[in-house]
Amino acid sequence: MSTDKVCQSCHKSNPGFAERCFHCLAPLPASATPPAKIPSADGSTPAAGAPWIVLTTPDGDFFAARDGDIIGRTGIGHELLNPHEGISRKHVQFVRKRDEWFVIDLNSSNGTFLDGRRISPKALTPIRNGQQLGFSPDFVVAVSFEGRQPEISTAADIDADANRQTLVILFADIKGSVDFFQEMGTIVARNWILKLFRMLTAVIAIHEGRHLKNIGDAILAVFPDACEAAKAAREMQSIIHEYNKSVEPSQAYSIRIGMNIGSVLFENNDVFGNAVNIASRVQDLTPPGRIFITRELFAAIGPDTDIVTEFIGEEVLKGVRQTTGIYEVIAPHIADNKNTRVL
Repeated sequence: MSTDKVCQSCHKSNPGFAERCFHCLAPLPASATPPAKIPSADGSTPAAGAPWIVLTTPDGDFFAARDGDIIGRTGIGHELLNPHEGISRKHVQFVRKRDEWFVIDLNSSNGTFLDGRRISPKALTPIRNGQQLGFSPDFVVAVSFEGRQPEISTAADIDADANRQTLVILFADIKGSVDFFQEMGTIVARNWILKLFRMLTAVIAIHEGRHLKNIGDAILAVFPDACEAAKAAREMQSIIHEYNKSVEPSQAYSIRIGMNIGSVLFENNDVFGNAVNIASRVQDLTPPGRIFITRELFAAIGPDTDIVTEFIGEEVLKGVRQTTGIYEVIAPHIADNKNTRVL
C-alpha cells in the first residue's frame, strides 16, 4: 500500500499516488510525508497509512476517499464532480467499520446507485471491490480498495529507475465505434461507449488492475499479476458476450484485446516503453471478440490450469525487428468450440 502524502496547504492526508490534494487541489510534495496525525473530512484524526477507497471514472480518472470523507460537488474530489449538476453538494459519505467499507447517501437530490440499484438514504450500505457506484445517470464510477491497486511510482520521484516496474499492459479496442457515431450521433454513441467502459473498468479493478486512460475508443490498463490480467481479459469478453444476448444487434459490443508484459516507465499516470508499444501492436492484429498475448506473457502466466490458450504463430509486428510469438487466451464461452490446450 502506498504511503500517505500530507498537503502543505490544508494539512490533510492524501493517498501516495496523488499529485494534487484531493481536498484543496494544491500540488502535493514529490515524496511521501512522514506519518502524522492527519484530520479527515469529518474532523477526526486517523493514523497515516489508514486505507483509502479509490473511485475510477469511465474516462480513466480516479479520486480517493478515507473513512469519514464526504464526496460531492463541494467535498472530496470536487474537481471531478463539479461539472456534473446531478450530483449534490454533499452526496455520499464513506465509512469503514470492522475492515469493511460502507457508503451512506446523504439525502442527495437524485439518489445514489450501487450496481444500478438505488440505496436507501442515511443507511449504512456495504460496498464491495469492483462494484459500480452511481452519483447520477451519467456519472458512474468503479470502486476499488487502495490495497488492491498496482504499486506504481509517480513521475515526481527523483530517481527515474524507481519509476520502472514489470507490469502487464492491456489494450482493449472497440470494433465499429466509428460507424456507430455516424449512425447514432455523438451523444448517443458517447453514452454507448461509456457504458462499456464502466463494465470493463469494474472488471479491471476486481482483478487488481488499474484503468489508466482511454486512447480514442481503446482502454489502456495495467496489472501487476500476469494471471489476474489474463483472467480479467477473459472476463471482459464473457461479460460482453452475455450483455449482447440482451440487446439488439445494433447495440452490441465487440472488442479486441492485446496484452504484453515487460518493464515500463510510469510518468504522469501513464506508461511508456517498448512493452507498451508491443501490446498495442498485438491488439492491432487481434480479431474482434478475441484475446491475443505475447510469448513473454504466456510464459509469465505459468502453469495456471484455469487459463485455456492456443498458439497462434510467429507474427511480424510493425516496428519490431524480431518475430513475436502470439498466443490466444480463450474466453470460456468459446473454449468448447476450439481445439485448445491448457497451460
